[in-house]
Amino acid sequence: MRRSSVLYCLSASLLLGACATGPKGIRIVNEGSSAVPVQQGATIRNFTAGEIQAAIVGKTFQYTRPDGNGFISYNADGSFDFQDDTKGSGAGRWTANGEQFCETFGKKPMECGVFKNTGDAYFAANSRLVEMKV
Repeated sequence: MRRSSVLYCLSASLLLGACATGPKGIRIVNEGSSAVPVQQGATIRNFTAGEIQAAIVGKTFQYTRPDGNGFISYNADGSFDFQDDTKGSGAGRWTANGEQFCETFGKKPMECGVFKNTGDAYFAANSRLVEMKV
């Protein structure tokens, strides 16, 4: 019984020792530091009406809202079409005035709020928008 315990401990030590070795392969460094630059976060700021229009017109986004999520495409004439994951398809209207972005889905009242970008997504009134790139 004692011999099997010793063998067990020896095997476990060897396995742990094998896990403790550092990474293998080629490491690329840049004057003693990582070759991959540190990513800086984007400055969060509110967009103007012109910036809002340039950011959304003619593009399709995946949206997330408190009442649903799906895909939405914004048109230059102030309309949009959406496909909600649970509610199906529909249309609505959007406007931009100053830093305010407003949208209405079907018969719901208009929702307004600031439009901003966080680097990986836009936040528009009550929606989080991630652009779908082809």
